[in-house]
Order: sequence, then C-alpha cells, then structure tokens
Amino acid sequence: MKTCFLSIDAEKREGQKDQPFEGVDNLDNILNIFRKHNVSATIFVTGEVLEYAPDLVKKWSKDFEIACHNYWHVQLDKINLAERERQVKDFVNLYKGVLGYSPKGFRAPRNVIDNEQFPILERYGFLYDSSVLPRYSWPVRQYEGYRGRAPISPYYPARDIYRKKGDMKILEVPESPMTFLGLPLLNVPLVATWLRKWGNKVFKLLLISTKPKYLNFNMHSWDGVKFKGKGSKNSGKEFLKQLNEMLEFFKKIGYEFKSGEQIYEEFSKNRGQK
Repeated sequence: MKTCFLSIDAEKREGQKDQPFEGVDNLDNILNIFRKHNVSATIFVTGEVLEYAPDLVKKWSKDFEIACHNYWHVQLDKINLAERERQVKDFVNLYKGVLGYSPKGFRAPRNVIDNEQFPILERYGFLYDSSVLPRYSWPVRQYEGYRGRAPISPYYPARDIYRKKGDMKILEVPESPMTFLGLPLLNVPLVATWLRKWGNKVFKLLLISTKPKYLNFNMHSWDGVKFKGKGSKNSGKEFLKQLNEMLEFFKKIGYEFKSGEQIYEEFSKNRGQK
C-alpha cells in the first residue's frame, strides 16, 4: 500500500492586513473535502492560531490530528536556542490547556530546521518532525528550508547530521519532491501553491511517471479562500475543485491517507520488530 501524508499549515497569512486569519476561520472549506473522502490528515497550527481560535481547533481535533507549527511563524534560524525552546514550551502548555493532551508532531516555519532543534523537540515529547526538504526544489528556488539532500521517505535522523539516517527516537516525515522528466535537479514540491499554478494534469502525470510509495501533500489554510496578490492564482473555489479531484485520483492509484501520528506508529512498530 502506498502512503499519502496529507497536511495543512494553519497560520496567519503574512502580508495580509485585512482578515489575516480568514483561512483559519474558513478552514472547513478544505476540511469538509477531507471529510467527504474520509481521509486522515494533520493540521499544523501555530500558537497564534491556538490563541485566536481554541474552539475551532478543538472542533478540528475531533476528526484530524493537531500538530505544532511553532508558536510564532518565524524562521528558527532567526532566533536563538533559548527563544526556540521557550516557544516550544509555551506552545505545548497552551496546546495541553486547549486539548488536554500533548502534541506529537512538529513542522518548522518555512521548513527551516537544523540539528539543534531536534533535541528540543525530544525534550518536550514530540514523536515526529515534518520539516525536511530532501531535494532542491525547482522552480521554487526561494524555499529557505533546503539544506542539502536527505532521504525522501520517513526515516530516523542521525544526531550529528539530521539529513542522514541514524538512531534518534524522533521520526522525520520529509516533504515530497516530485522528479520532473527524471532529471535529478528538477524537483517539483507537492504543495497546493504549485498545484494551483500548474494544475492537476501536470501533477497527475508526475505521479503516474514516478510512482512514489510515499507522498507528503501539504497546503496552507488560506489556499481554500479567494485572495489577491502574489501566489493567488486559482485560490478559493478553484483550488477546492482541484483538491477534490486530486484526492479522488490519489485513491484511484492506490494511496492510503495517514496522519503524522499514524505514520510514526507504523514506523515505530516496524522498528521494534527488527
């Protein structure tokens, strides 16, 4: 069985002065499509979203896993280790206050992560991370998170070099690069922004030609609302139609949808049997 990790980054949209939480307020636009297809998914929320909409987060948690997207949506390389730990600690405390249990998964803002972040996550009980960009993403050259090649399927990182396999307890669930025309440097990220720009036909062709066993398909909370400006092509209703069609296609070609916690449990079980 092939696995698809379906996820949403729920955050305040940067540069949006009017209704910056519009995507959060209207996240059911996307979640109702997930519910329609009865798929597992993970919602990575910032602490800012937890503060803003605790009742909405509790509602989402009835159907989907809620994970951590840091307290504030700021790149980790822009803050020191003490501040990083403070944000993780504050997020965990707020999360437990809202939901009554601890978060299991983490995704760094803009996918910027390093060796120093993993021990912090382990100290606060996180079971998996989903930040690593394992291949150079063309044509999205502005992705700050790329720091070199890494495995393209879930793996346990090495403590000295998180981009290599090792013996950490925390599992890395990396992003998905989709090779274009079989060329090693032309990797297209499977994210909603590029699905909206290029359309379903391109990504269907890539999936049929590459046939990956593992997919990480993610989007932002604001993809499901109509907005203007940079990166707005096919946002709102157009994207929701694309999403519905792609989920049908994923099922048709044999993908099973799993949350980050479900993927961790599967890998942890298999690791214990070795």
